[in-house]
Amino acid sequence: MKGLLPVNIAKMSGAGNTFALIDARLNAAWWGAEKSFGISRSGFAKLICDKINGLSTDGLLFIQNGSDGFDYDWDFYNSDGSTAEMCGNAARCAARFCKDNLGAESQSEFRFKTGAGLVTAEVLGNHQVRVKMPEASIVQESFEGFKWIDSGVPHLVLQLKDFEESAGSKEKARLMRSHKNLGPKGANVTYYSEVKPGYIKAVTFERGVEDYTAACGTGAVAAALAYANKQMKLVQVEMPGGVLEISFKDGEKKPEMTGPAIFVGEFKYNLEVIK
Repeated sequence: MKGLLPVNIAKMSGAGNTFALIDARLNAAWWGAEKSFGISRSGFAKLICDKINGLSTDGLLFIQNGSDGFDYDWDFYNSDGSTAEMCGNAARCAARFCKDNLGAESQSEFRFKTGAGLVTAEVLGNHQVRVKMPEASIVQESFEGFKWIDSGVPHLVLQLKDFEESAGSKEKARLMRSHKNLGPKGANVTYYSEVKPGYIKAVTFERGVEDYTAACGTGAVAAALAYANKQMKLVQVEMPGGVLEISFKDGEKKPEMTGPAIFVGEFKYNLEVIK
């Protein structure tokens, strides 16, 4: 097998959380290509996200025709080929991808069908996108010293006195991520510390990536909820890749997250890498 995959693959960054995105709508070039090389989407995600043979991304997102009244359905894979119910940074990137690449220039708001249900994203301009996240709730106040929070994806959240402690706490996050009481999929682990009132630093150890990532949207929401418990209506969360703004509005069960979504480039993949 040789030659280039006849599909354009976009690489995008959501505050440093990176994704490959593919137009997988009906009649798009992807469908014929997918049938021809006989590899699962999970396996393809491992290749595309790979640091050597791929685009070195945290995940791969297929954008598909919308069903059940949604604008688009999405099929999301982590870099290890596993699936995730939801990814806030990917949602921001998906909105810009649909607006700029799929002929939706006149549209600003997009309704995505995800594993966590409806996710709405609004392109604001100046590379900023606002996402209405899934409802966030505290599942358990104390789980081995962490707060267990569901923000569309399960997170174990721990406040640190000094954010620098997170560097030496990665191994603890790795162990907690697969805690036996979390079920087979485990959970993400997020550390945070307060910088000043309404402003925190946070970092997430993401399952499927199995490392700290530059940003995690559901992690930012989980940290903001653990920090403010919705009593503070606006929390800025600084992650290694940039600042995300989390808003808890009165009467709204679903928080909003605003942050950047940037196009890195568009790529053709060489089929010689597919064994």
